[in-house]
Amino acid sequence: MNPYTKSNQAYKKAAVTTKDQGTLILMLYDGTIRYLKIASNKISKEDLEGAHNAISKAKAIISELMTSLNTDQSGRVGSSLKSLYVYMFNRLIDANIQKNVSYIDEVCDLMEELRDGWRSVINEKKSVTKSAQFNNRSELKPLNLMG
Repeated sequence: MNPYTKSNQAYKKAAVTTKDQGTLILMLYDGTIRYLKIASNKISKEDLEGAHNAISKAKAIISELMTSLNTDQSGRVGSSLKSLYVYMFNRLIDANIQKNVSYIDEVCDLMEELRDGWRSVINEKKSVTKSAQFNNRSELKPLNLMG
């Protein structure tokens, strides 16, 4: 193995393991969307094996999203999200069997909508956090250096 490849893999692993949960979910959504677009492209080029591989990777990511979802803590929203993941997973099974681009596009649209919504939540959280940090600065008292 090339030493640069090994270093690159270690870097990627460290980058993923140090991300917050919201960013990781965005990365999973982005990965799914990327593989779905690849699958759609492969079907249009009649590369059925390539399409199968890309769909399988997208399904694996959706499966990970399903299994990592804590429906006990997330309540109705989590339950609804899990149902949506199951629907998308099953839709990709159909797309893989039938090599149907419209099914892939449907799942891709749903994933893009979820990603955009999740990105909005993360941006809102960052905005609130920055605002809270700024407001806390006014509570600081000046340091008296005169003794």
